[in-house]
Amino acid sequence: MGYFKLGAEIVQELKELEGKFKATSSGGQGVLSLYLDEVIPNVHRTIISKGAIYNVRPFEIERAGFKKGRQLKKMPASIKNTHIYYLDESGRILLVEIYGQSENIINKEFYSYGENYVERSYFASAGKLRNVSRLMLENGLIKKDLNWGEYGCSISDYQYSGGKLERVIVRQKEHADNSFGEFEVNFEYSGEELIKIVNVFPNGYREQRFP
Repeated sequence: MGYFKLGAEIVQELKELEGKFKATSSGGQGVLSLYLDEVIPNVHRTIISKGAIYNVRPFEIERAGFKKGRQLKKMPASIKNTHIYYLDESGRILLVEIYGQSENIINKEFYSYGENYVERSYFASAGKLRNVSRLMLENGLIKKDLNWGEYGCSISDYQYSGGKLERVIVRQKEHADNSFGEFEVNFEYSGEELIKIVNVFPNGYREQRFP
């Protein structure tokens, strides 16, 4: 672990993501309306929850230090951290609305699907694009996660053992930096049950994220 430079192929993939981010950002508020117009006709059902309940990336809720939320039958009186999932006919997530302190503060995550990838575009409540990411799939498993945001970018490589996620190598930097820093996310199991997630940094520091 440490600092290093990326290979040409990854640099090109990041440049493509950077181009998508800039093109989408330059469209202003109208872009968000276009995203909604594309998604809404394909929505088959919606699910309301308090807190996040779906992991698009393996264990992303747990990696963030949270427990999965709970599904609700209707919108709660306390709106903060309410999630509304919009699913297509196949059950794939097309849009997630995430409520802040009030019903006027709604962040939006849009998902689109290709043969071997999933793309996500995250808009803040004011309609400004916050980041875009591309999940690269191999045999149905996420192998690489590329992310480009306003202030920085990252590449995450997913490593599996027997079909279970064993390690994620995260490389990230702010745009002003010349090189990427790296750390590992390690997953521990008891049988098939996840029991621990630990971030391990180059200086030896270990940060337990779950439970």
